[in-house]
Amino acid sequence: MKGKRPTREEITARAHQIYLENGRRLGHDLDDWLQAEYELMQMPVGELAKLTVLKTSKARREVKSIIDVARAAML
Repeated sequence: MKGKRPTREEITARAHQIYLENGRRLGHDLDDWLQAEYELMQMPVGELAKLTVLKTSKARREVKSIIDVARAAML
């Protein structure tokens, strides 16, 4: 999908998935949306499915910025 603008529906679906992965954090909807948009614009779908950047332990949840996610995705 690199170079092609994702649809609003694709971004919404990914942002919702990010919201769920992060433990349903309230107040981070813009962060989740921007992360979803970035991921969908930069990564092929197959690679995106393999991405495990945001998995954290249930005992301690870390808040990651979009910059941290972008850096991890480029490794």
